[in-house]
Amino acid sequence: MICRNLPFYEFRPGIFEVDEFDCVSCFVVVGEKSALLLDVGTGIGDLRWVVENRITDKPYQVVASHNHGDHVGGAGFFDEIWIHPADQNLDSPPFAPTVEFRKNYAEIIRKREGKYYAYDPETDIRPWPKKPVWKPLADGQVFDLGGRKVTALHCPGHTAGEMVFLDDKTHTLLCGDACNCNWLLNTTLAPTVRECAAISLKALQRIWDMHSEYDAVYNFHHDFRGFGSPLNPDVMPNLIHCLEMILDGTAEYRQIPDALSDCGATKTVAMYKDVFVSCMGQDIEKVI
Repeated sequence: MICRNLPFYEFRPGIFEVDEFDCVSCFVVVGEKSALLLDVGTGIGDLRWVVENRITDKPYQVVASHNHGDHVGGAGFFDEIWIHPADQNLDSPPFAPTVEFRKNYAEIIRKREGKYYAYDPETDIRPWPKKPVWKPLADGQVFDLGGRKVTALHCPGHTAGEMVFLDDKTHTLLCGDACNCNWLLNTTLAPTVRECAAISLKALQRIWDMHSEYDAVYNFHHDFRGFGSPLNPDVMPNLIHCLEMILDGTAEYRQIPDALSDCGATKTVAMYKDVFVSCMGQDIEKVI
């Protein structure tokens, strides 16, 4: 039987965090009339069953924060998914959500965390039965769930089409991988890495300028925060300041273990307080 015991927790009224065995978090926002599922994880077990049988019986739409395989790996088990047009290139390596990628990623997390997880990779990480219909998600698009509205906001940096989501009822920002303590800069946004960093800085500053509209930020991995708990409120301004220091040449760089390496590799990061910034597949200190 497919694994259905994904942990979930209602941490704010009508907002649930679903823990995909430490690989990623998905979020369900439930209104009076309908619901919204944000991200579909690596695709381990039966997220759809959990949403429909344990969280809500309301109709719901599915939205992807961005196109990385640990966030859209379960896409083929849903019919339609909203995603920004810049992130509809889902066949692009190294994050294409193939079964091989999904199994390898899950194994890296299993080894890193050193825990027992109640799923069988051979049974629970399955090929997609179909491809979903990818629907174009726009900056400023509003999902009216009845008694609450969730607004999608474009925040390029980690990917070209990265989106964050603002719930007006609880003043909660759900930010995918757009903001976290160990942040990865996408280097394909522009011809140079400096331009990529500048694009990211501008996007994050825009979201931070709206901080009077939210009082808590939740990224979609809970490795730098407790399950159901928000990020440290200083993380976003610290990330913004770290990008500013990268661009003005004052950043401090350090070698740290790469948490996604299966062979003990390290990576170079720019540091500011509790925030690390690195580049995808490159040494940020050398390419900036």
